[in-house]
Amino acid sequence: MVQNQAQNSHVLIVGAAVIDIIVRVERLPQTGEDVYGNHETTMVGGCAYNVQQVIQQFGLKNTLFVPIGKGPYADIIREQLSKKDIPMMLEDPSQDNGWNISFVEADGERTFLTVPGIETCWKKEWFNLIHLADYDFIYVSGYELEGASGEVLATEIKNRKAPHAKVIFDPGPRVSFLSKSVLDCMLSAGTIVHCNRDELMALFPNHDVEEAANELAGVTGEAVVVTMGKKGCYFVDKNHAGIIPVEKVQVVDTIGAGDSHTGAFISGLVQGLSIEAACQLGNDISAKVIQQSGGACEI
Repeated sequence: MVQNQAQNSHVLIVGAAVIDIIVRVERLPQTGEDVYGNHETTMVGGCAYNVQQVIQQFGLKNTLFVPIGKGPYADIIREQLSKKDIPMMLEDPSQDNGWNISFVEADGERTFLTVPGIETCWKKEWFNLIHLADYDFIYVSGYELEGASGEVLATEIKNRKAPHAKVIFDPGPRVSFLSKSVLDCMLSAGTIVHCNRDELMALFPNHDVEEAANELAGVTGEAVVVTMGKKGCYFVDKNHAGIIPVEKVQVVDTIGAGDSHTGAFISGLVQGLSIEAACQLGNDISAKVIQQSGGACEI
């Protein structure tokens, strides 16, 4: 599905590349219980890596900016990036990259157990390796915004990006662990928020999706996109709002569904699509991802 690039926009994808160990289980164990599982695969994942893989397949100009450490997991990631001819912009030997076990239950829903690594230890000096003002769209994942690392990431991106650049912010499932100062910084950087329903509810409890999305759009002054699984996605921008339905498909697992939707959504914006049309593109690509095992998708 590689398409001609409508404009010469450059996308920066900031975040993590980690190792995903995918294990299929009938159900998650209870405390003290022992259950069997099937190890399906071990692969390179991480939100930034997954998003970049979608954008890359659209033939769009992009840069993956993820830290690569030193250790067995970093070695696997380094080999994968080399195999795909993805430049390694940021290497730091102070520690290994992180990893996670993705438990996939019978209905395809996934649960992560994450052991963080160097991708959660962002340093101000790393941003001297790249010129943020060169980029028109900057993707940022909330996974890397906890603690001191988040203060560095949010501040450097907001202060160094070009005034016209749009930040596409995926808060992630740990959004409730982000500090108010980091959230305020991210939401005031010309930011389009792309999240799922649970993440939106963490930001605006006791609201329905429409109310919360509209309130968030009032904070950012930009579009808000909310994925809602089989119900499709809700969007609101300065002129329109509505639900974009999604085609019903057989779910294998939901790993990478949100990342693929984000990557396709960004690709749509780069190609000059409206928010609504970019959401539809996100729906189409994420529907393909959930019909296979793991987060990678050949589109």
